[in-house]
Amino acid sequence: MSALGTNLREAREKLGLTQEQVAQRSGVHATEVSRIEGGKRDPKVSTVERLAEAVKVKPGQLLE
Repeated sequence: MSALGTNLREAREKLGLTQEQVAQRSGVHATEVSRIEGGKRDPKVSTVERLAEAVKVKPGQLLE
């Protein structure tokens, strides 16, 4: 699993959100959220920014 996927999952779980809720907040399809968390997808920068906003962290924190 990628650092991005791990960090996204941790941030999502810290807020008590499901992948579906992150999808709704970010406009990124739930399947895509699942693939990113699973390390099966490398999203565009704009997608990382939307996901970071959805889980209330800075984009850089997802990439650390």
